[in-house]
Amino acid sequence: MLRKLVTALTSAAILASLSVAPQAVAAERNMVVLGDSIIADSPATQLLADRFTSSRNCRRSPDSYAEQAGRRLGLPVRNFSCPGVQSVSTGSFAGGPFNVEVDSALNSGALNVATARVVITHGFNDTYFNGGESEGSTRERFVAAMRPQIDRIRAAAPHARIQIVGYPTIVTGSRICPLHIIPNITLPVPAGAMERWENLAQGMNIDLARATGVEFLDLKPHTRNNGMCAPDADRYFSGVIDFTAGKGNMPLHINARGHERIGEILANS
Repeated sequence: MLRKLVTALTSAAILASLSVAPQAVAAERNMVVLGDSIIADSPATQLLADRFTSSRNCRRSPDSYAEQAGRRLGLPVRNFSCPGVQSVSTGSFAGGPFNVEVDSALNSGALNVATARVVITHGFNDTYFNGGESEGSTRERFVAAMRPQIDRIRAAAPHARIQIVGYPTIVTGSRICPLHIIPNITLPVPAGAMERWENLAQGMNIDLARATGVEFLDLKPHTRNNGMCAPDADRYFSGVIDFTAGKGNMPLHINARGHERIGEILANS
């Protein structure tokens, strides 16, 4: 009788332990990546094909600067970046709002107590389509929209270094060079609007870092001589047509050389 009772109690205990919850899985020490097409390094052909579908496809390169930094640091990269993501712009972008990326990172468990780094490049898509409002107002609205997202990230990954990685130098002397067809021949054109957007994105990210106490990794000092008008061997940012600076996934985005260098900067930061 005693043996039957012990057996019954043991069986009940086992069943109870199995029914309480699934076996816990150790939290992964990783790098979580969030942001727009600059950090996603989306292949242009795939991105263009996605425009003809109604689905939200977030194309990403395995060789973006965040991915390369993760490999240098020995951290698995969980990448949720998406081309066209925005926070406050009134324009229509395929990437949707930034909070969707945070939702995905949280729901997947990628953001967790063991997460080592969270890397964010975001904001440029919020610099235009703002109804002619002042730059100060755009900066304030950006911080107001992004602060709750930083809070969500910090709550889920309390031990992570949260780094806002700024944009590299694009415009030089209020000019860009959209065409690179003949080696080392540049054709500068005025780019006042793009210069304003670049400076506004820089200010927005600095404001956000200060308001939330996260790190801001300023790429401007590292890329001062590597903008769209830089010599072929030094250029990190591609023109609209660029046959002379090596490989790259998208026009008007960071090329392969730039991703490699920025990945090194990020890993060493």
